[in-house]
Amino acid sequence: MRSVFYGTGGFLGRIDGETRCAFWAEEPVDHGFAPNRLIEIDLARTPSAAAAKQIAWDDVQVDDCFTGPNGMTSGTTLGPRWPEVHIAGAVYLEHGFVESLPRALRPACPPVGVSGHRHEYMTAVYWPHLDDPRAGNRYTGHHAEILQEQGSLARVAVYPPGRSQHPGVRPITMWLDLRSAEQCDAGPASLTTIGVDDAPKHGALFLISGRLPHDCPDLEDSR
Repeated sequence: MRSVFYGTGGFLGRIDGETRCAFWAEEPVDHGFAPNRLIEIDLARTPSAAAAKQIAWDDVQVDDCFTGPNGMTSGTTLGPRWPEVHIAGAVYLEHGFVESLPRALRPACPPVGVSGHRHEYMTAVYWPHLDDPRAGNRYTGHHAEILQEQGSLARVAVYPPGRSQHPGVRPITMWLDLRSAEQCDAGPASLTTIGVDDAPKHGALFLISGRLPHDCPDLEDSR
């Protein structure tokens, strides 16, 4: 099992507690700060909290704010905690939570006003108690193109998330083992759509972007 998240803009509209708030997914000036368009969330209901057994995995609402490769801040950047609140940022909402919202409140993916493919605004966390080489791993969606193949290895052009359709943006080229869970979400029901042999050569590539905290009980149990 895994938790899949969809990124959207977040504009803080109301603070309900230390980690609970309501936000607008689109620029509030454009709709007159309409209170009926606020989305209520608890920024403490994250994969890290679930892995630490503070909440159930089915209760996860948002992805963590975490440091990805090259020290880049990724995931949910709205908040995350009173009083050090960021009034605007990114919010990565869990798939089941999005489906539970009234249809009118479900944010668009890609977000309104940006370009790119849906998978460029997605992250995923594989639950740490799984009997799966991906257990406890984080992955971030990119748009990519396979340029060359050697067995399970591929030379891949990878675009920065959200920028694959920007004029003049150059992808980063790298060699990857597309069957290695330490490099991408290789395995059953993978979110990655490109691959070697007969698989598509353009599309989604979910690259590893870290692991859940090492002090989580489930990670200890899964070793």
